[in-house]
Amino acid sequence: MPTSLFTRASRTILIISLVGITTLSLVPVTGSLAVNIWDKAQHAGAYLYLTLLVWAASEPRRLTIRHAALLMAYGIGIEGLQAGLPWRSFSIMDMVANATGITLGGTLLSSSKALKRRIFPCHTAKNASDE
Repeated sequence: MPTSLFTRASRTILIISLVGITTLSLVPVTGSLAVNIWDKAQHAGAYLYLTLLVWAASEPRRLTIRHAALLMAYGIGIEGLQAGLPWRSFSIMDMVANATGITLGGTLLSSSKALKRRIFPCHTAKNASDE
């Protein structure tokens, strides 16, 4: 089965996003590196975004434990790289924020799938293998 245009576009956006987030995660920062709630919200938002992109880039459309584990490994890898940079620091709290974003993304996708089954029971029963 050929890959859909939506899936190909999502994969391209995912790659561009990973390059952008990696770059932003490794460049020098100005200001305090102390625990900042806005910084943690940015981490959670970035990983929520990545989780939704991974779902969109997968065919069939689904989010697996493997996807979530790969996103966590990516986040841990970024933290490891930051530990070696004099202008950055390793942060367990950043990893917690990343995991929160991944969890929110998974919850959002699960909730929307459950809602779709409730609203369109006939449609989803016929197409359950498509998910």
